[in-house]
Amino acid sequence: MAQPLTTTLLPYLEQAGLSQVSMIAALTQGLSNQNYYVRGLHPTRPNGSEWVLRINSWASSQICNRDHEVQNWQLASRVNLAPELVYISPDKQFYLSEFFEQNQTNCWSQLISANGSHPVTRLQAKWPGAEELLLKLLNGLKQLPSPQNVMGVEQQWQVYQLRLVKMQQQLSAAKTKCQTAERWINLYDQLLAQTPLVDEMLAQLSACLVNLQFSHRDLNPYNILVVGGRLKCIDFEYACSSHPLCDLASIIASHSLSSEQRRWLIANYLKDHPNLNPHADKAVPAAVDLYWVFALCWALQMAFDCMMSDGKLKEDGLCQSQEYLGYAKQYRDLIVSRF
Repeated sequence: MAQPLTTTLLPYLEQAGLSQVSMIAALTQGLSNQNYYVRGLHPTRPNGSEWVLRINSWASSQICNRDHEVQNWQLASRVNLAPELVYISPDKQFYLSEFFEQNQTNCWSQLISANGSHPVTRLQAKWPGAEELLLKLLNGLKQLPSPQNVMGVEQQWQVYQLRLVKMQQQLSAAKTKCQTAERWINLYDQLLAQTPLVDEMLAQLSACLVNLQFSHRDLNPYNILVVGGRLKCIDFEYACSSHPLCDLASIIASHSLSSEQRRWLIANYLKDHPNLNPHADKAVPAAVDLYWVFALCWALQMAFDCMMSDGKLKEDGLCQSQEYLGYAKQYRDLIVSRF
């Protein structure tokens, strides 16, 4: 029988300094880390309050520098663009941060979508004024100090290529074969065959770049909260100094905005942008495509880490690996028109 959450999470809660805990509940959003709602007393607040306990997944930690994540989260938090971190475990295994209740009948996550670089025309705005809120968030993030960790899009593609080729070699060399591994290799081969087109995307982004800047790199609706009529973002695992179009592209790719909202947001974000030249508008479709290319790379890495350990297939990880491969196929399909 599974242990109740209070028993399972008690060591984390005690270490984080929480007491008088009156409620714990699992939060469903997130594709890798485990998130929990906790109501209790913490030394940073005079009265009981609400918190998010996040336990970081091992697989996610393989492709994320937790020290950089914390630093960049704190940069955004200082200017009220992110919840406050009130506890960070010494090993960065888990965090405790502020919880902000969201309106369940009109929640920002309802804007989640999956758009290619030429999304279907939408006349109706699901959230009127969303583009103005998003622009304020984008402009706030771009004004933050450039993070110490630098990862331009060209460098990111190279890192992903190196990791994925090593993973492909391990799967091919494994003595035990399975359909999940074969599916992984097939999706990887499809990605690898399109390297020349990815290089074209990178060239378009390079042609409009003036300077790198603070980039969250995954501003999908699940990573955005509405607080007091403004937006805050969470999950800074991939934040770094990167291309100024990364954050705009992640919003265009993942938000259900009307065509008019998209055009307004793109035009106003690019207007007099200090880190982009006048050719940036032509590179936006490439930036959106590259967002999905990188999402595909991420899903393949997560699937591999669930599936393999010390060069051997893990039977207990195949189910979750299949889930990540499902995401990988979805991301591949979003860029199939370019591929």
